[in-house]
Amino acid sequence: MMKPVSFTKTGLDLFVLQLSWTFWALGIFLLINLGRILFLSHVDSFYSAGYIAGNIYMLVIGIIAIGFLTYYVENGITRKNYFLGNVIASIGLSIVIPILIYGISLIQQFVINRFTSIVLNEDALENVVIDIDGNIFGEIIQSVILTPFISPETNLILSLALFSLNIFVFYIIGWLIGAAFKRLGVIGGLLFIVIGIALIAVKDSMIRLAMGIPLFESFSFLDIVPEALAFPLIFVVIVVTLMMIRLLTKRAEIDI
Repeated sequence: MMKPVSFTKTGLDLFVLQLSWTFWALGIFLLINLGRILFLSHVDSFYSAGYIAGNIYMLVIGIIAIGFLTYYVENGITRKNYFLGNVIASIGLSIVIPILIYGISLIQQFVINRFTSIVLNEDALENVVIDIDGNIFGEIIQSVILTPFISPETNLILSLALFSLNIFVFYIIGWLIGAAFKRLGVIGGLLFIVIGIALIAVKDSMIRLAMGIPLFESFSFLDIVPEALAFPLIFVVIVVTLMMIRLLTKRAEIDI
C-alpha cells in the first residue's frame, strides 16, 4: 500500500514549481526595466518596479493554482493536503520573491552606478499621488496597482515584510477567484472578483491606517477602525479568504 503524500511534500513540490515560473517572470521584468533605462530619462529601480509587478504576477499565478487541484486529486492526494500544501507554497513564494527582487535591485544599482550616470528612482512609489477626485473605480485601481510602499533604504525589514504581505494577499485572492470559477461557474466567479477587490481594498486601507497614510476618500468610513486593530484586521482578511478557498475547493468538481 502506498504511503499517503503529506501536505508538506505537496507544499514543497508546489513551491519549487511556482518558483521556477518566478525565475522566468523576474527575467522578463528585468529585461523590461533595463529597456526602460535605455530609452527613458527617469526610471524606477528594479525593486520599485517589481513591487508593482509582483502584485499582478501573484494574482495571476494564484488564479492558475486552482488547476493543481485536479492533478493532485487524480494522483491520490487529498483536497485538504492540496490546500495546506499550496498555503505553504504561497507563503514561501511571498517571502522569497521580495528578497530575490531586492537582491537583483542591488546588483542593478551597483552596475549602473559604477558604469553610468543614470539615477534610479528608489522611493518613487512613496511620492506617487494620483488625482482621482474620489472616484471609487479609480481608487480601487490605485489600491491594486499602488499598494502602500516603504523604501528599503528607509527600513529594509519593514519594506520586505510589507512587500511579502501584499503579494501573499494578492496570491490568495487570485486563488479564491480561480476556485470560485471552478466551483460556482462564471456568475459565481464574477461575484468573487468583486469580493476579492473588496478584500484587497480593506487590506490596503488597514495598512494605510497602521502606517498613518491617508485613506482614499471612498474608503474614509474605515477611519473609525482604531489603529491598534488595523493589522489584526489584515489577519482576519487573510483567514477569511483562506476559509472561503477551503470551502470552495472542498466540493469543487474534478474533471477526470
